[in-house]
Amino acid sequence: MRAILRSAPFLLLTLLSSAAFAQTVDNASYARNLEQQVWKNPFGLCWRSGQWRSEEAIADCDPDLVAKPKPVAVSAPATPPVQPEPRLQPASPPVVAAPIAAPVIAAAPLQRRTVSLTLGADASFDTGKADLRPEGQKKLDDAAMKLKAPGVQMDSMIITGHTDNVGSPASNQRLSERRAEAVKAYLVSQGIDGSKIKTVGRGLTKPVADNKTTKGRAQNRRVEVEVTGARATQ
Repeated sequence: MRAILRSAPFLLLTLLSSAAFAQTVDNASYARNLEQQVWKNPFGLCWRSGQWRSEEAIADCDPDLVAKPKPVAVSAPATPPVQPEPRLQPASPPVVAAPIAAPVIAAAPLQRRTVSLTLGADASFDTGKADLRPEGQKKLDDAAMKLKAPGVQMDSMIITGHTDNVGSPASNQRLSERRAEAVKAYLVSQGIDGSKIKTVGRGLTKPVADNKTTKGRAQNRRVEVEVTGARATQ
């Protein structure tokens, strides 16, 4: 179950894009490939290493931390000498220039896909409750950040709650619905459009493992988040 939780953020990293490389750097503040190029995630954001320092920031990754060049002072032009007033000449008819059409910039094509994220109920909620624990909030913070990245367009999201078979079907149904609603409320609080989010409770009706074992029941206690959207291709 913990392997599923640890891999959950990685599943969302594939959201709507593939990884890209940026400029070559000579410091240890950013993760790099074998060619010493900065590694970027699917949303064009650089991966900072554990040795990251603000003084080693590069403009391609952290433009706000890179010192801007000082503006060059421009001296005022000297006052030109007074010239004698020229004789008036008959005015020539004005020349009307042909209008220049503005260039047409084609919009970047969108790559559409659907991705899923699974939150283990044992790590995200206390037993029998629907209040998100810090670990569950952290995973949703990461998901919300990627959904709000430039070029990402979320079309819809379905949040589905599931339980094991311990307890009555009615109580499990209510618990699955409350947990799905709790995930939606948290994502909305992080700036995600709630009008595009639908919640569903499945109770104990959709197990993914055998409820006869402890491990199987733990796998069945979960909240699944399915996102359909697009990202502008480079």
